[in-house]
Amino acid sequence: MAEPQQRLPAAHITVQVCWLPAHGPALLRTVCIPSGSSLADAVEASGLQSVLPDASWRDAGGQLRLAIYGVLKPAGARVWPGDRIDITRPLTVDPKEARRQRARKAAANRRATRA
Repeated sequence: MAEPQQRLPAAHITVQVCWLPAHGPALLRTVCIPSGSSLADAVEASGLQSVLPDASWRDAGGQLRLAIYGVLKPAGARVWPGDRIDITRPLTVDPKEARRQRARKAAANRRATRA
């Protein structure tokens, strides 16, 4: 017989905090925090801020750049049950320019294989 699931008090919610380093596997932590907590509270509970390699993960004010499902939010924003909080860093390349470069490279490769 299956064990009954442990129920959390209504005063707590479960969220995920994710950090994707430049190289290596993503770190994903599931945390249980009090209802009404902020993104910063969830990140602190996850312990992931202690593994960040350098200050590039922080903005000019020293705050972590946080997002919920990829949409940037202030650190004080409230989290809801089931949210996935992403720790992000500023883009190093303009996405439009990166796409142009990939398209040029693909076109050059197609021309080279036809010749």
